[in-house]
Amino acid sequence: MFNIYMGIFIVIAIAVIAGGTYKLVNMDIMVTAFFYFGGTLALFIIYGIRWFSKNSLFAKTPGSWPPALNSCPDYLTYFARPQADGTTKKTCIDTIGVSKNGALKVFPVSGNPAPTTDDFYFSLDTTRSDPAARNAELCQRAMTMGLTWEGITNGESCVLPDGTISTGAATSTAGCPASTPTPPAAQ
Repeated sequence: MFNIYMGIFIVIAIAVIAGGTYKLVNMDIMVTAFFYFGGTLALFIIYGIRWFSKNSLFAKTPGSWPPALNSCPDYLTYFARPQADGTTKKTCIDTIGVSKNGALKVFPVSGNPAPTTDDFYFSLDTTRSDPAARNAELCQRAMTMGLTWEGITNGESCVLPDGTISTGAATSTAGCPASTPTPPAAQ
């Protein structure tokens, strides 16, 4: 594949080497023109190898996006919810009110004591262990609560592990709805 940066570098190198040498030859400074040509050629070759070799800065291709999934949906905060038996449950809380349909209530500022009803918490527990099925379950839950989650859902459809968008069709394995859930009626 053609590297545009290397192409630009070559054009600039030719312009600097040829232009400078031509200027010095026109000024009848042949020895200086010879050393200028050799020096700038060597300089551009050294930097060209440094910048465009196999393991250089410009040769590296970016990785997949997102590099790692967040532990919670966008703008939510991880919260270890204490349970009655002394254990904790992995959840996320909304401290700023990002739920589009209000299904996830805004966590109180004081937080003491923590609310006991489930409508303040986004549970991270799933019934599946397979990563794709787990993501599909979390996607469904996030969409139901009116949330987005980079790498899992854009708020309207699920993002599959390969980065493609699920349409929610019957043949899809993503387990997402064919359409966005409707929010409750405003009062």
